Amino acid sequence: VLYTNQQCYIKALETDSSLSQAWYNIGVLLAPTDTVKVGTHTYTKQQCYTTALEHNPATSQAWNNISIPLAPTETVQVGTEAYTKQQCLVKAVEIDPAFSTAWKNLGATMNPTETVQVGTEAYTKQQCFIRAVEIDPLYLGAWTSLGNTISDDATAEVSGQYYTKQECFTRAVY
Repeated sequence: VLYTNQQCYIKALETDSSLSQAWYNIGVLLAPTDTVKVGTHTYTKQQCYTTALEHNPATSQAWNNISIPLAPTETVQVGTEAYTKQQCLVKAVEIDPAFSTAWKNLGATMNPTETVQVGTEAYTKQQCFIRAVEIDPLYLGAWTSLGNTISDDATAEVSGQYYTKQECFTRAVY
């Protein structure tokens, strides 16, 4: 008998429902509107991520992924706490400070004058995008987002080099 990845994860969870990675992996495999039956319960994509985090709250990718469908003021319940999109992304980058996608996504949640506390540091929208491209200089979406934060007559410093808005957009293309 051949099993799909999803069927293997379901079988594993039916044996041990505390397997955080299996819950996370099912969440990754499910389309946004799909559900999966594990044992006698049916779970959505979000519920798979929530369950993964309840078993292992140090899963940065699950914090990032659970934030994706949330509207800015919407919350998701993980354990006894409710988290906004931005709070989920702060958790992701606190767990893994080198997670460029979460830095870019965090910046996208912010307005231009807002700062967000990550650990002991406060970051602006632009600084989140800078952090993303410093981690991954080939991250085209982060370069575009960074370019969008730079006024026409200004620059942004990335790893000791200064970039204009146009130079960021050029980096995003090549």
